[in-house]
Amino acid sequence: MIRRTARWIARHPIWVLVGVALITAFFGAFAPRIEFLTDMEKMLPQDNPVVRRFEETKDTFGSQSMVMVAMAAPEGGTVFNLETLKKLYAITAEFEKLEDEKLLEDVMSPANMDIVQGTATALVVGPILSHPPETEEDVAVFREKALSERTLKGTFVLEDGSAFAMILKVHPEAEKSQAKIDELMERVNAIIARYEGPERFYVTGDAALMYYVNQYMHRDLAVLLPIVILVVMAVLYASFRSLRGMALPLIVVLIAVIWTVGLMALCGAKLTMSSTILPVLLVAVGSAYGIHVVNDYFERAVQSKGSREELIAQVVEEMANPVFAAALTTAAGFLTLLSAFLRPMREFGLFTAAGVMFSFILSLTLIPAVLALTRTPKAVHRRREQGSILERGSRLLADALSGRGRWVVLGIAVVVIAVFASQIPHLKVETDETKYFRQDSPVIVGMNFIEDHFAGGSMQMSVVIDTGRRDGIKDPKVLQFMDELQAYLESLGPVGDTTSIVDLIKETNYTLHGDDDAYYTIPPTKRAVAQVLLMYEMGGGEVLKSMATRTFSKAQVTAMVRSVGSAELKQLLDQVHDYLAKHTPPGIIAYTTGAPDVYIELSQKLIHSQITTLFTSMGAVGVIVAVLMGSVVAGLFALTPLVLSVVGNFGTMALAGANLDIATVMIASMVIGIGVDYAVHVITRYRRERMKGKPHRDALFATYNTAGRAVLYNALTLTAGFLVLLFSSFGALQTMGWLIALTM
Repeated sequence: MIRRTARWIARHPIWVLVGVALITAFFGAFAPRIEFLTDMEKMLPQDNPVVRRFEETKDTFGSQSMVMVAMAAPEGGTVFNLETLKKLYAITAEFEKLEDEKLLEDVMSPANMDIVQGTATALVVGPILSHPPETEEDVAVFREKALSERTLKGTFVLEDGSAFAMILKVHPEAEKSQAKIDELMERVNAIIARYEGPERFYVTGDAALMYYVNQYMHRDLAVLLPIVILVVMAVLYASFRSLRGMALPLIVVLIAVIWTVGLMALCGAKLTMSSTILPVLLVAVGSAYGIHVVNDYFERAVQSKGSREELIAQVVEEMANPVFAAALTTAAGFLTLLSAFLRPMREFGLFTAAGVMFSFILSLTLIPAVLALTRTPKAVHRRREQGSILERGSRLLADALSGRGRWVVLGIAVVVIAVFASQIPHLKVETDETKYFRQDSPVIVGMNFIEDHFAGGSMQMSVVIDTGRRDGIKDPKVLQFMDELQAYLESLGPVGDTTSIVDLIKETNYTLHGDDDAYYTIPPTKRAVAQVLLMYEMGGGEVLKSMATRTFSKAQVTAMVRSVGSAELKQLLDQVHDYLAKHTPPGIIAYTTGAPDVYIELSQKLIHSQITTLFTSMGAVGVIVAVLMGSVVAGLFALTPLVLSVVGNFGTMALAGANLDIATVMIASMVIGIGVDYAVHVITRYRRERMKGKPHRDALFATYNTAGRAVLYNALTLTAGFLVLLFSSFGALQTMGWLIALTM
């Protein structure tokens, strides 16, 4: 069957090329439509309890996404001057226009935030100045009031006058659309650019993170793919010393990439930060099958005396089984990601497996078809020195591993496994999206500035208080609980500023009593609370949706959390959950929600996914190799170097301080799927040589000198291909690149 197919390809190469061209045109039409997923929350199943609670909170209290903008004076300067203050008001006004376009829900700035002020006759709620500053007297008034307001000082205005901060709440409709997030951030950046100098601006927040993730994903695709193509071209040409040897495997993988990305777009799958490496991965991995086919063709072409048709038939027949075994085991390794909890990981595994099989099919159809249309080489253009070195190396290895050297190798393997395995317990899991960026990224620079200078953090956590009854939040006991909760939250290291309706009530009560500090407290009765709120509204204020529901049955305590990493976030949430369990009044429901909960849920699912996929991929690959080779021992042999590589990978990660994250969590399955190819080709060739009657030493030499040569080219190609990820915009993918290169 295989020989008949190979002969048909050799006789009808044009039909094969036309068929490949038509399929490529079909998938190529869909490939540009591929979409990107940047929201970490959407990586969890939508029926997940953490996700459901987060969505309910958004519906109740409005958007939970934000952009934070800091406006800093030049070094040694102050923002309390007329020109800078005019800029603040002008920028705030421009940001407020974005509310009309449903890009923003609310703009919180020192220029427009309501403060409670008392006059001789009434309570007035409004901004510090009723108009943009025009004189130095206006600047003096602004400075005095801003620095005396508890809600502004340290959070929106620095006491030393070095910077202002603004919080832009994303509109709920824009929050759901990456296109709207991109439009919002481009508008924000454009506004800032017009006013920059001498003041400096810093931007961060979860919406900004989503924007930069999307920008960097597009950049990585545009930059990394051409680089990996050039790298693979260079390695292939250096290996084969032939344009055909370089071009054919490369053409195969590029077509496979088009088919795969087109299939993803057709199925509605989206690329995530980690799966943007899929085209790079396929170029590096998929080239292996073409390398083995071309290598075998060159070996036979030098000695062949038959027709071109016969030569191609021999190559396809000889390589079909080992290449199929290698492709199947690689695909199986990626398909084990289907057992992962996270949908992006499942999609990555499925479509990478599809791309691998596309590369396999094209290697055994497209390459023979092209070879059928070109002349048969009479000599392989390799440098004699290179062949001599590889041949001598093969002989030395065969001699060494036929004697006592094998025990040395086994001893080294045991020691290496023991050393690296001892480090694995120190491996850390990280799902904080900010940790995936390089430190020089604008959004991380902005985050560091805001977290270093202002009282708040760059991440929002909410504690929802549900009384289950109308006006339940007005109960002084409930408000007292919320007040104590805020004080507790602010005592925790990662938490900066907190806000709730309690702040508004205490500030209003304080102002109503002539700014007497004794009255900066919660009124003693429910009726008194209601009167304070009524006076606040009569003064021109409005209880925001983000603070409490219209019926006052629910309220929200908002805490700004610094970017501290998953371990500290987990500790923070555990402390808050423990506090709520002990101090929540009877009949009240209180729970946390927000980005920290999502990150921790992702963290726990990552660990589960890693354990599941690791054992699944090991088992699946071992069984497939055993079945294809008809030997359980062969299956175990194929797994041995993989175990060493995986343990070495995790141990190296722990020693290097690399984290197990949404990208690196897939390394083990990738290594097992990709790395088993080496064992398959080596074992297959060795068994074939032994069946010819050769003794162990000679069979080993022949294996090293043929399949070993192709494995070497393959490993060099993969190593160089994955090192291209060092050029990624994401620190997590850079780590992933050198780790996989090392494991290869």
